[in-house]
Amino acid sequence: MLNEHSAPPGDHRTADDNVGRSRLDGVRAISGRLKALVGDTLSALVLFPVSATYLLSYTALVYSGPLAFGRPAGLAAMLVTSLVAGLVTGLASSFRFACGTLDNNATAIMAMVAAAIAGEMGREAEPRSLLATVIVGMAIAGVVAGASLLCLGLGRAGAIVRLMPLQVMAGFVGTTGWILAAGGLRVALGRPPGLDMFSDPAANLRLAAMAAMAGAFGYVAPRARSPFVLPTLIALCIFAHHAVFGFLGVGLAAQRAGGWLIAFPSNLEPSIPWRWDTLAHVDWTALSHQALALVVLALVCPISLLLTATGLETATRREARIDRELVAGGLSSLASGLAGGTIGFVTFARSMTLQEAGAQSRLAPLLATLLTGVLPFVFPSVLGVIPVTALGGLLFFLGLSLLYKWVYQTKAKMPLGEWAAIPIVVALSVHYDVIVGIFAGVVIGCVHFTVTYGLGAPVRARYFGDVAVSNVWRAHGDRELLWRTAQERLVLYLQGFLFFGVANRLLKAVRAEIDRTKDLRWLILDLGGVDGVDSSAVSSFERICEVAAERNIGVLFAAMPDEIAARLRKAHRPDGATPVFAPSLDEALEWCEERALAAAGGERCEPETLSATLAAQFGPETARVFLDHFTMGDIPAGAELMTQGAVTDDLAFIESGRASVLVSYEGRAPMRVRTLVAGTMVGELGFYTGGPRTATVRAETDCRIIRVAPADVRRLEETHPHLALAFHSLIARRLCLRIHDKDHLIAGLMRSMRRRAL
Repeated sequence: MLNEHSAPPGDHRTADDNVGRSRLDGVRAISGRLKALVGDTLSALVLFPVSATYLLSYTALVYSGPLAFGRPAGLAAMLVTSLVAGLVTGLASSFRFACGTLDNNATAIMAMVAAAIAGEMGREAEPRSLLATVIVGMAIAGVVAGASLLCLGLGRAGAIVRLMPLQVMAGFVGTTGWILAAGGLRVALGRPPGLDMFSDPAANLRLAAMAAMAGAFGYVAPRARSPFVLPTLIALCIFAHHAVFGFLGVGLAAQRAGGWLIAFPSNLEPSIPWRWDTLAHVDWTALSHQALALVVLALVCPISLLLTATGLETATRREARIDRELVAGGLSSLASGLAGGTIGFVTFARSMTLQEAGAQSRLAPLLATLLTGVLPFVFPSVLGVIPVTALGGLLFFLGLSLLYKWVYQTKAKMPLGEWAAIPIVVALSVHYDVIVGIFAGVVIGCVHFTVTYGLGAPVRARYFGDVAVSNVWRAHGDRELLWRTAQERLVLYLQGFLFFGVANRLLKAVRAEIDRTKDLRWLILDLGGVDGVDSSAVSSFERICEVAAERNIGVLFAAMPDEIAARLRKAHRPDGATPVFAPSLDEALEWCEERALAAAGGERCEPETLSATLAAQFGPETARVFLDHFTMGDIPAGAELMTQGAVTDDLAFIESGRASVLVSYEGRAPMRVRTLVAGTMVGELGFYTGGPRTATVRAETDCRIIRVAPADVRRLEETHPHLALAFHSLIARRLCLRIHDKDHLIAGLMRSMRRRAL
């Protein structure tokens, strides 16, 4: 008997071998975990200097000018945002390497809000009140933006967020680029940029150093295309700065005094804005005047998050779950605001840096978050050695990159009329307000939509009855009659969105067709390709019916939405102007063809059944010999004569009744492609080629059919070879008639194309 430690028969491994193998597998597993841990740790260490520089840049961007004194408190608030947003994003994002921190687009808007608050409160404002107002305002922005993102995500509105017009998104990001670039100049200069800045030699030196660093970022980063380039450049710029000043013998204190470094206290204490002693110093009047900015941020954050998520999709070739990203961004911003921070969620550049640096799991963004969010509180002096030129250069580089990508490069990808909206949105946003720019972008997009659809032709194609024919099989004589009367039936294929911009043009087009065609009796308007209809188009439809009635022309609407058809039925109109409504173009064409055949009176041909054809061609006795070799049967309404995809084992002739030929495509409901009546042959394609059934044939009414199996034909060939030859000749003649019909159709199509060209 084998116990659990013994080897099975034929297996010469011993128990010791199995134990050794288990230990080896365990060692490999531990080695893999250690390797992953090392990769996550190293990637977090690589990201730390980048994140720290970004945080200092954003702090200097928001807390500048009259707010410069509040940089320590502002940095503490942004560190809280980075810590909370990083932890929430790292755990909840659909990307396992996602890094969450302050969003540059939202931060740029908040910099404008902070400047507006400082401007309204004035230079006489108490510093504590000014700082409390800004800190509380940014925390409220985090709560409001977080709540809006959370509602969008829980409401599964990710698809709606994707519908934002590209002009608005590009204009908004371009505005962010402008704000960042101007903020970079302000950080390097220590004051708002202006023409008078060139009169200050010290400011000019800082400006030149900042330009050199921004130029290095702009020259190297696009060419290297590596996530390690930006961290390396930042480190080199900092090293170069201190090497130069060390060579000149200028210490850190002198650099701070000269405005080259930002001074920070020996410790950073996060300020909770919801404490009474903070709320008591808030200027609620000045803060209430920025209420519209909260609406802007509620619009900006979904756009920014969408851009980040789609960017990560493209870079990693993994589909982003937008709703999940919205929920994660909402939770991180909401938690950040409640903790004393502001808006923060997943960021593209740092997430990609983590992945390319070797991140193996969610541990990497969590470690990077802890390093960035905790280390400055423990060793705040580390941040004090980063020069303002590096901070300003980074902001200036980021701003110009956004302007170049979203304002300049989009010109080659969009029509000039659409692209022109982007610089307009940027200019209005910079001169007035972001909400003004976004609103203008939406209005311009709507106007462009209206003009584009208004200039587009409402009629996609026009064909007479020699091309536009129904799917009903008819006797050869009836087909000849329908071809002779083809000019009596005209089909206009409508397209696009029929609204006030094209309603009058549609009416003029119909008038022109009516005036051009003298023999016209039926006008069919096919709405199968129409995206939508408004009230102006409905009024045009009513007027079309009246104009057609004046010429004694009937109007049919095919595939019209039920609610529009109901409105047309209720409309008061003169006698003779009542339209006909058909569910599909095929049924509308059949309706007109039946009336054309009925108007012909005695000229109409009845379908010739197989029995009648054989009797007329060979005589009743010979026809009976034919039919004795075949099988006749009855099929009830609703039953299938043939099934698509099944093995072809016969062909069939319909002696009486009516049947539909249905074709099914992947993921779609069966579509009727032909209506069969008495005298129709079906199934001959698979019968002669040996292939499977290409369609399903279903009886619409009770049908009597004659089935012809291959064995029946072979038996006929053996017993009556001359009759078998006659049978094959009959089949060939019917196939030739079908080719003849196709030739008529192609000829009519070519005539219609020439008419359209003229």
